[in-house]
Amino acid sequence: MALTQAITFNGLSVPNAYIRVDRIFGGKREGWNSVVSVYASQEAAEIYAPLEQLNQSAPYNDGEMSPYKKIYAALKAEKFKEATDC
Repeated sequence: MALTQAITFNGLSVPNAYIRVDRIFGGKREGWNSVVSVYASQEAAEIYAPLEQLNQSAPYNDGEMSPYKKIYAALKAEKFKEATDC
């Protein structure tokens, strides 16, 4: 699971940035937190370091969807509103 969206990075247009959750940690006491990496493309994610990394959090709720789905939903709601699933 990942997202793709056009972004601008250091003044350069990146038409198909690849946004991937690399790590999730947390749980019911503190909620979910994650490390999210943004790459120039899906192919670049296999070879190069990310353009940037950021944290994304999401609350823990009993019986709700997996933490990955919650983190991706939070990314689409907050930081990458025009992103599509890929």
